[in-house]
Amino acid sequence: MESLAKQLDTFLEALLERVDPATAAVLERAENARAKMVLVKTAVGKGDVAPDFTLPDQHGNKVSLHEALTHGPVVLTFFRGGWCPFCSLALRAIDRILPELTRAGASLLAVSPQSAPATLSTVERNTLHFPVLSDRDNEVARRYGLVWELDPDMRALYQRLGHDLPRINGVDSWELPIAAGYVIGRDGRVALAHVDPRTTSRLEPKDALEAVCQLQVQPAK
Repeated sequence: MESLAKQLDTFLEALLERVDPATAAVLERAENARAKMVLVKTAVGKGDVAPDFTLPDQHGNKVSLHEALTHGPVVLTFFRGGWCPFCSLALRAIDRILPELTRAGASLLAVSPQSAPATLSTVERNTLHFPVLSDRDNEVARRYGLVWELDPDMRALYQRLGHDLPRINGVDSWELPIAAGYVIGRDGRVALAHVDPRTTSRLEPKDALEAVCQLQVQPAK
């Protein structure tokens, strides 16, 4: 199977060919701007202690990072929302390796700023089999240093496309998290971090699985 990066690149190329030139120009400008984001340098990275959190999942159950880590490593992924086709592709890709992650003793958590109803809809529409958490107003994403604000052109485009973020997320904000991915060891430290603001750059499922397996064979300290 081709890599997630290849799937996302192919989708973006097709999207840019399909939309009108003005929309394509806005998307390309936004992509170029995101690639230069300086916040990547200050986001939680490899070797850092992952900030703990407790958030509601798609069923309203409280899920904490600390509790999940008592059972094994955690693969943690932040995404923009179920309205984002790139995020949906990435979520389905990581869901496909969930059985292997489980056999390796790890759990999988996904976090987005969507409201509870939108979160449940994302899970059902993509047939996901892991907890998807609702991070109201990007409180947890902010602690990980991942939050950015859409510029006026992107706000107008999102509204035209029906992606009204204040309505979807239930807060009066046009902020989103970088679609970052982490593998966190049982000691709470980040063993692998993928923090890249580009739309088509996500944590590869195979890399997450490899990092989990490496953690599990490391001798106890």
